[in-house]
Amino acid sequence: MARPRIDIGPDGLVRPSDDAKDRLRRRYGAFELALDLPGVVVLRGESHARLQMAGEILNRMSVMEIINIVATSHWRGDLHVVSSEATRVLVFDQGALKGARSDAPVDRLGEVLFRGGFLDRTQLQTLVKETGEKRLGELAVERGYLDAAQLYQALQRQAEETFFNALLMADGFYAFLVDDDDEDPASATVHLSVQGLLMEGVQRIDEMALFQERVPSTALCPKPVPDAPPPKKLDDAATRLLAMCDGDRSIDELGRLTGLGEFGATKAVYQLIQQKLVTLQAARRVDPSRVVALVARFNEILQDIFLAVATYGGLAQTRATLDAWIQGSGYGPYFGEGVDDFGAIDGEFVAKALEGVEMDAPLEALHQALHELAAFALFSATTALPRDQELALARDVNARLKAIRIE
Repeated sequence: MARPRIDIGPDGLVRPSDDAKDRLRRRYGAFELALDLPGVVVLRGESHARLQMAGEILNRMSVMEIINIVATSHWRGDLHVVSSEATRVLVFDQGALKGARSDAPVDRLGEVLFRGGFLDRTQLQTLVKETGEKRLGELAVERGYLDAAQLYQALQRQAEETFFNALLMADGFYAFLVDDDDEDPASATVHLSVQGLLMEGVQRIDEMALFQERVPSTALCPKPVPDAPPPKKLDDAATRLLAMCDGDRSIDELGRLTGLGEFGATKAVYQLIQQKLVTLQAARRVDPSRVVALVARFNEILQDIFLAVATYGGLAQTRATLDAWIQGSGYGPYFGEGVDDFGAIDGEFVAKALEGVEMDAPLEALHQALHELAAFALFSATTALPRDQELALARDVNARLKAIRIE
């Protein structure tokens, strides 16, 4: 995302772009020209916090080094870490993190509660709509999703996650502002050792680089390895997560269900992979139970067609014709070799076949294919049925086909 542009003409006049105007409107007032160097201009408000340190973020180590300076110097103030994607503000006092703010969606309290398993997506969306005089956390406590102690822990986790996400910012700018008053910062909600957070942050960065080789995405689903040997020295987190692995839940979802969060769940899955207890597979694009249910509804129609044909002795011919159509239509890999003796296809086989299919709407495509199969079965039956029976069956089948919709 391009940064807003401000042009300074040879006449000294300042001409901000429209995007820059939108930003500057929030900072209206009188400013003094504090510094003008080749390529750098600094303006300072007349009655605001003092700028103690500022600069450009050059790499992934920049923010870490800046925070280390702030912590070891026991400075008190707000570190603003700004990129084109997000702005994060870390509040420091005497070597401790006292609070954190962010405009990044991933850092919002609601997202922290969602990732922690306290809220599902629907509950979160409902609470967001109802926020007004009361904050989201307060509403969540009132609704019984968590208690006050858990809310405080979530606020602490929110500050920690904002801190860790600030460490990962590899480009942009930073500014450390010092306020003149001696009052405690209004945003102070936690008291966390900065050195402890830095050590954990460094460990996370190193471990995530290691995990990336075996766990490339948290959207993947861990599947237990059949007949795997008993686990060796699993920690509590990995043990809890293994018990919930079913091949359908993603690492993200497991992180929410166990309360481990994204990083904790990724670390646990990496441990399980190392011990060959799980493998990773892509998320199913369609729920197998929905596939089986849809196939079952069409099977009822196919079986009634076969029953009508059997009455007049044309069952073998109809089945052979239908099996040939399945193979010739290209649906063989999904429907199997053909229908059974009663005219049905194997729903479990269809569900398994659709697991690896890459398409935008697999269930809708299956619905269309099954509709074609039933329509051809009805057409094949016409040669074996008297005219009146053919018309009656057609009316019944067509009405039932129209009634089958994807729910």
